[in-house]
Amino acid sequence: MPSYRARFTMMGTVIDLVVHHHDGQRLIKDCYLQLQDFEQRFTVNQTNSELMRVNHNAGIRPVRVKSDLYELIKKAKTVSQDRVNPFNVAIGPLVKSWRIGFKDAKFPSSTQISAQLKRVDPRNMILDDLYQTVYLAQIGMEIDLGAIAKGYFADRLKEYLLSQGVEQGIINLGGNVLTIGSSNLNRAWNVGIQNPLSTRGEVSRVVALSDASMVTSGVNERYFELNGKRYHHLLDGQSGYPITTDIASVTIISKHSVEGEIWSTAGFLASMDNALGYLNQQQGIEAVLISQHGEVYVTEGLSDDGRNITQLKPFGGG
Repeated sequence: MPSYRARFTMMGTVIDLVVHHHDGQRLIKDCYLQLQDFEQRFTVNQTNSELMRVNHNAGIRPVRVKSDLYELIKKAKTVSQDRVNPFNVAIGPLVKSWRIGFKDAKFPSSTQISAQLKRVDPRNMILDDLYQTVYLAQIGMEIDLGAIAKGYFADRLKEYLLSQGVEQGIINLGGNVLTIGSSNLNRAWNVGIQNPLSTRGEVSRVVALSDASMVTSGVNERYFELNGKRYHHLLDGQSGYPITTDIASVTIISKHSVEGEIWSTAGFLASMDNALGYLNQQQGIEAVLISQHGEVYVTEGLSDDGRNITQLKPFGGG
């Protein structure tokens, strides 16, 4: 079976697609067009996007959205309402105040943070399943799908490729990796976990992925420095400041990439012990956590020999 590859920049990141299929060139083009559609509709970086219509009407009226965007917002809201973890789809106002990851990143005043904290309660997102409308009940609220969207996009691409008969392939949306089947050698795809305490490209562990997803979030991904102190992009919706933790990165291994996106953020709790205990309770995922001192910890379904992470049992379900 011929192999087709493509690399391009979209959504502010580098995307790699590998498809083993006789019509792989067409399939990759279809995936590119699908990602373009998602980017235009689900982004907060374009004022006329479908998502921004919801945000612009905060405190004014409900907005009807297409079914795929509605279901993603609904899923994100459900996780966001668990106050144990920091995942919060309504975090948009705080993200805009800090601007971490952009050239104009800044340290907001305590007054600004206090004002924005009143606008990040996911319980004020009113969803109507019948009409598929989203209403942000307070003026100034904003949904930000940055912590979940790429996982959803990857899962949709995989669904499409499977429907076209693809049995081997890999989808890499800026480090959000989702595999189809196994590699050319009939073995799992070997995917590295970035060492969050070193330069980009240095791998801490290698994970063998077969028909599975791996997503990593880390304090090294986006940050800015002020007066010798580093402020990372993972914000706490209860304090308004970057999460204080001894964790440097959280990697989630799961069947579906959207779950990896959710739990790689939700796993950033205040301590390594709390995070491991919490993630061990979640069904259908496993996690690799690296501390800010470089120690590696894994959940109960994984084994670590110092170089490779091995999954002790396959994921069930579809």
